[in-house]
Amino acid sequence: MADTAAFLVDQLLPEADYRQWVLTLPWALRFRLAVDRRLFAALLHTFLRTLFAWQRRRGRALGIRAGQTGAVTFVQRFGGALNLHPHVHSLVPDGLFVPASDGFLTFVPLPAPTDEEVAALALKVARRLTSVVERLCDDIFQTDALLEATASALQQALATAVKAPVPRDQLSLPGQVPEPPPKPLCARVAGFSLHAAQAVAAEDREGLERLCRYGLRPPFAQDRLALREDGRILYRLRRPWPHPQGATCLVLEPLEFLRRLAALIPAPYAHTIRYHGCFGNRARSRDFLPAPPFEAQASPQAADSAAPPAADSGTSGTAHPEVAPRRTRLPWAQLLRRVFFIDALKCPRCSAAMVVLALISDPPVVARILRHLRLPTEPPPLAPARGSVDAQLRVLCPPRHFDPDDPAGDPLDFIPAPHSRLDCAIDTADAFRDARPPP
Repeated sequence: MADTAAFLVDQLLPEADYRQWVLTLPWALRFRLAVDRRLFAALLHTFLRTLFAWQRRRGRALGIRAGQTGAVTFVQRFGGALNLHPHVHSLVPDGLFVPASDGFLTFVPLPAPTDEEVAALALKVARRLTSVVERLCDDIFQTDALLEATASALQQALATAVKAPVPRDQLSLPGQVPEPPPKPLCARVAGFSLHAAQAVAAEDREGLERLCRYGLRPPFAQDRLALREDGRILYRLRRPWPHPQGATCLVLEPLEFLRRLAALIPAPYAHTIRYHGCFGNRARSRDFLPAPPFEAQASPQAADSAAPPAADSGTSGTAHPEVAPRRTRLPWAQLLRRVFFIDALKCPRCSAAMVVLALISDPPVVARILRHLRLPTEPPPLAPARGSVDAQLRVLCPPRHFDPDDPAGDPLDFIPAPHSRLDCAIDTADAFRDARPPP
């Protein structure tokens, strides 16, 4: 997350105003989009093409001709409650790149969009995306039984949740959920939602990097996880879900927690970061974009890959490298300093930069140094990674009676305690075969 955000800020994104466009899709499409990569790519392409055309029309209305734009899109599959929620965060310049007299591109800002413009754009996006769905999803209601079973499993209701206390004057009638106030620069049309309130100024490169990290964040925060005494997983939500008077925590069984995480893993070889327009890898105009500002390049790797700004230019970043440098990952020490402001290579006594003088690998010499420092010379013993298969299945899947005629029963929860690894494999395979819907 931090390394990719540093690459975007230091080596790709020029100095410009940027706005985050968040597109969410109707509930009826989310489970299909989680497995249909072709449909998801078509919807994303249509959305960005509509957004780019809208920006170019605004530019022509202001007299800006031949303007180009681009986007860096972060594909996310998760929501705030560990739920499957495919949506996109697109980072788009709040302006256009127009050709200058020297052949390179210069950024020309556009006025910030208004609520009416965002609403009209959301309506157009909803109409075009609906036509794409109608064209590509003739079998939207004729999916196979396995996909329907997966969707029904992923749509399980929240587990036992801890409710936040609500003042008496904010209580609503049973069955009624108070409508949240309308958000600025946000529009909802037929299940489609378009949000464009988050923006960063051209000189705020740190804010741009934080916004990139937000789009690249993982599905959950580890500091919100806790293990209860009864063995269940407690996950604290960032905000009440799904409404202000909703749940503040999730309490999940271990297998249910793993099931939720498994649904959030993207498909193999599926790109979660996508470049469009002038930011595309094969875009001809990418080599003519302004170079990122030299002052924002905090790493030696980034400083070596870009030329310093010209002295006679009013804006930084007019020099353009002939050959784009190959991306390499930042060293761990630079990432620690960039993210946590910890300089691991700084001497705690004199505050000078420490360098590696020698690397000792001879075991007798290492043991002699450790004994001199009164440190243990033997590594700590390794505990077994896990117990027996029988013990695990008894804890995770305690044996209970299962009635095949009971529609509320779940064959996956009934796995009798096996007596061997072979019995475990046979019983597990039988349970999954019985749980799979008929063809």
